[in-house]
This record gives sequence, structure tokens and C-alpha cells, in this order.
Amino acid sequence: MRKALVLALCVAPLAGGCASWTPVLRDDSWTLYVKDGENIDVERFGEALEPAIAAVEERMGAFARPVRVHARDPQSRDAAPPDGPATGELQMVPDIGPARVRAYHVRSGVFSLEPSGVFLGTSDAGTAVHELVHARIADLGLRLPLWFEEGLASYWGDGVLHDGRWFGDGLACWPLRELRDLKCSDAEIERWMKLEASDDYDSRDNLVAHFLGWAIVFDLAREHPEDDWRAWYERFGREAREQGLVKAARVRLARTLERETERVWLDRLGLEEPGARMALAKGLWKLRSPEVVDRMLDALEREQDPEVRVTLALNVLLASGETRLGRTRWGRVGNVAFPALREGKLTAPREQDALVALYDAMRRWDSRGRRSRDALDGLSRLWEE
Repeated sequence: MRKALVLALCVAPLAGGCASWTPVLRDDSWTLYVKDGENIDVERFGEALEPAIAAVEERMGAFARPVRVHARDPQSRDAAPPDGPATGELQMVPDIGPARVRAYHVRSGVFSLEPSGVFLGTSDAGTAVHELVHARIADLGLRLPLWFEEGLASYWGDGVLHDGRWFGDGLACWPLRELRDLKCSDAEIERWMKLEASDDYDSRDNLVAHFLGWAIVFDLAREHPEDDWRAWYERFGREAREQGLVKAARVRLARTLERETERVWLDRLGLEEPGARMALAKGLWKLRSPEVVDRMLDALEREQDPEVRVTLALNVLLASGETRLGRTRWGRVGNVAFPALREGKLTAPREQDALVALYDAMRRWDSRGRRSRDALDGLSRLWEE
């Protein structure tokens, strides 16, 4: 990592006087700031930011100006975007359920009392990728419909950090599951597709726009992998003019939601790169599908990479709490997944400690206790999507 510790104190005034943000790490494309008095693991944020920036610049070109990234303590009372919930705060979204705010992006000049840039309440690389997509679009001076900007960020932000590199997958299981249950009219789809970031909308509208955008971008990228993101946007624009906005959206949405889509995508569990296999396995528990559990168990039986093995086993375990597996599948879980967790070896000491704690909690039938919840938090890189 090309970084240098920044020792300078406040050097530039913001609205209302000297900024309380101190730069602590710099690279060619970004500067990491922390708020005075907050307890931040700077090294972990740096480890996430470098591959996240590399992934976004590879897909969207280099940032014209270094992006400001602000690391937040999610426990801080003021860790919130203007007029929004705090990072780390759990919101109940109508008809969808709980959703946690992990980060946000503020465009330059939009709010007078908040510096511009990315604000992260977690050192998760995928969250950083998502917000950096917004930062790059702002860097380009573009104004895009909410569905496309959030869909692109959700598509590229789905993946895993493996061996210091970001591996994107793109099959975001939470929106896939929620969209399958979504019953909406043409008028609602048209309204969601016409939302702009500057419009007034509630948490449900915001989340559904994310989901719809992801589904459309996923289908465009799957059908035209050789195109760049601008070509995807232009292609959909032509389809909307020819077919009508709602019909064009419904066609793409239906293709993504077909059961065959995930069946074909699961073939990627046989890809050569361990990071690519791991990126797909992460989050599959959210599909609540016994058939997906079968595919993960099949993959686990032949998997040799230690981190991918733990990722598969962990997602099988989480899936078992979300759907009925039946006696035969439970037997396979006991014979295949549990030994993989017991024997698992992870490179990061904190993750290895969490894995040992999780298995110990499971062995003591404490799968819903505080120890297991803390252990799962320590393993979030492997399952949280």
C-alpha cells in the first residue's frame, strides 16, 4: 500500500470553523480522515480502501481528484448523514424488514455543514466499493437516475476481499429474494425508476430503487459483459425509448428473477480463482433455498482452499436457520459443514479466534447466544452481504 501517516492537524477551515476531521492516511487517489476523539482502527480501514479504490478505478477510470473518505465510529451519536439515520443504526423498512445504514456519500456543496466525500461506519471493502462508485460518479460531474447509480454500486459492491484483492460477484442475494416477493404496479415501477437522488422519498422507496437498479444492471452486465457501465446505461435508455420505461424494466427484472438465473450462476462455484468462488458463496444463505444448500455442500465436498471452505460451511450453517432442510440434508450438514468449521483455518488472527469461538458456541448449543453473535460479527467478511 502506498500510504503515509499524516501528522498534520487541521489545515483547512470548513463551514463553522476549523474542521474536526484529521487526515491519517493518504494515497494517490484517496485520503482517509478520522474525527477527533473517535476510536478508529485506521489500519483496517486502509486495508479495505486500497483494493476498493483499485476495483472502482479499474471499472470507472482513475479519480480526477483524491476522494475524501471519513472513517466513522458507528457508536458515535452524530455519525449520521444530513437528515438521515446514523451509520450502524438499524431501520425497520415497511414490507421489507430491518436494514442497517453502514455508510453514505455526500456530494460537494450539497450540505453546508458536512464535508463532502464518503463516510464509512465499517471497514468492510464491499461497502467501500459501493460508496466509491457514488464518489466516482460525482467526480465525473454526472447526475444519474437513482436506480442506475444505486444499482451499479450494488452490483460492483457485491463480492469479497480475498488475499488483499477485491473479487466481485454481482449476485446480490438480499435484493434477489426481496424482489421475488415484491408485488407492485406499473405506476410504482415508473415512480421508482424516475427517482433522482435529490428527490424526497422514504426508506422503502430508497431500498426498492436500490433493488430494482441492481436487478437491471445485473442483467445488462450478464448479457453484455464486454460493455462498460456507460454502455449498459445507454443500452437500457434505448430499450426504454423503444419499449417504454416500465416494460423495459420489467423485462430485465423478470430475467434476473428467473430460478434458472441462480442455477446457472451457481456454476461459478467451479471457477478456478478461490476468490471468485468465495465471492459467490458469501451471502447465499439469504436465498433461503434447500437446493442452494445442496449446491454449497457439493462444492464444499470438493473444495480445498481453507478460506473458501469456511465460507461455504458458514453460509450453509446460516441457511439452515432460514429454511427447513429435512433429515437428509441435516445429515449432510453434520457430516460436511460442521467438520469444515471445526477444522477451519483463517489467515487473520481475529477471524480465526472468532471461528473457534463460533464452533465452541455451537458445540455448547449456544447458537443464539451473545458469544455466537459476537463470533459471527468477527466473521462478517465471509457471510454478510
